[in-house]
Amino acid sequence: MTPTIDGGMPQLRLVGTTQNFYHGTVSETGTKEAQAAGDDNRTSRTTTSAHAQVRTHCNSNYFKSAQWSPDGTIVLTSSADDALRFFILPVELLSSGPKPHTLTPYTLHRPPEPVCATAFHPSFSLQEPSSCMILAALRGLPLRLISPFALGKVASYPLVSPTTEAYITPSSLLFDPADPNKFFAGSDSCLNVFDIKEDGQGPVNRLHTTPSKRGHVADGRAMKGIVSAMAMSSEGVLGAGTYSRWVGLYDRNGFGNAGVFPIASGKDKEDDVGGSGLTQLLWSNCGKYLCTIERKSNGIGVWDIRGTGTRLAWLKGRNADTQQRLGVDVIGSEVWAGGTDGFVRLWEGLGQAEGIIDPNWEFQTHTDAVSSASLHPTGCVLATCSGQRHSLLTRSPDESDTSSDSDGSSTDLLSHRSTSGSVSPSVSSAMDKTSSSAHAFDNSLKVWAL
Repeated sequence: MTPTIDGGMPQLRLVGTTQNFYHGTVSETGTKEAQAAGDDNRTSRTTTSAHAQVRTHCNSNYFKSAQWSPDGTIVLTSSADDALRFFILPVELLSSGPKPHTLTPYTLHRPPEPVCATAFHPSFSLQEPSSCMILAALRGLPLRLISPFALGKVASYPLVSPTTEAYITPSSLLFDPADPNKFFAGSDSCLNVFDIKEDGQGPVNRLHTTPSKRGHVADGRAMKGIVSAMAMSSEGVLGAGTYSRWVGLYDRNGFGNAGVFPIASGKDKEDDVGGSGLTQLLWSNCGKYLCTIERKSNGIGVWDIRGTGTRLAWLKGRNADTQQRLGVDVIGSEVWAGGTDGFVRLWEGLGQAEGIIDPNWEFQTHTDAVSSASLHPTGCVLATCSGQRHSLLTRSPDESDTSSDSDGSSTDLLSHRSTSGSVSPSVSSAMDKTSSSAHAFDNSLKVWAL
């Protein structure tokens, strides 16, 4: 175990892991899962060209995110193959011997389109299967409610543009803990409020965060941009953040604007503070402090909302200078975050100090980017997942990826040849040309006892 910054040793014990099962490309891991399920006749997704098929099969099947269910029995992961995997953890997890448990998904959902955001229903409990629901936003489709115990969707909720009649894809989702029948979906300069009981219906309310997308915004009253992150405080304050680096505070109904402020300031360069758009918001337990997490940022901002627009502290050393979303978690007065170097870092005393703050602990959990560091609701177990987009084929300069989004950190490295029988001869030929150079992926989910 890697020593902490102050010379101590973090008390971590690996109790569960997917081992090296997902250490490979989308095609390789898909073949292994199909064989494990006894389906040797798996067919690949169709594409419009051999080059597109190469890109689909040759990308690393990295874990994008991992999050605990509210009852702490399931870890839900999202991966590069656009699949949602539900890992039900064994009851004897913490009483394992010297070897960690091998984790395998209980069920796997393959939505028809990429998943852009997910949210657990607040009353999710494995003891009540009817309560086990997850909300998912799919690109270009209505929002859908799914269950690990049901095929297909349980319900759907269309979010349609009033001008183009095209489906709007939310970039963030949030249930109201005080009213489980209500959830929010963040879109371009808009907070959409839905009633979960209204299957097949659109939002019951919409709050536009700016009077006009084209006009100027008044200071402290409105903000523009895609609402990419939301969080509800223990005091019922809804925080909404945008890719344009603004934060708005509202009441739990999505109204009653309590203030809007930019997270960029004139001292950013001096304090070595940066970022290119909010991907996550987290509240302290007391509801007084708001943590802001961004892409391309090596730190975490801590804001005292009692003085709107005032940054209290900057938690430095996160090591997350990437466009990929790297998930952070807060429990009690602790902030946990992973970095592109495979380390997880811990800052203690949230809200108790001002200025630039170094992490108290750091330890290596993976050999690739830690895409999520998520704490069990009890705070005694940590789930981490890892990986980033490594491509089998090196692209030419004119083959830039125009479809990359907020998860689009890409490293074009060479890897092993795919063994999937569903790959066309032209794809196999392309793979053969690069098989002489190998890169060891670390696409894994790990569970640690604290």
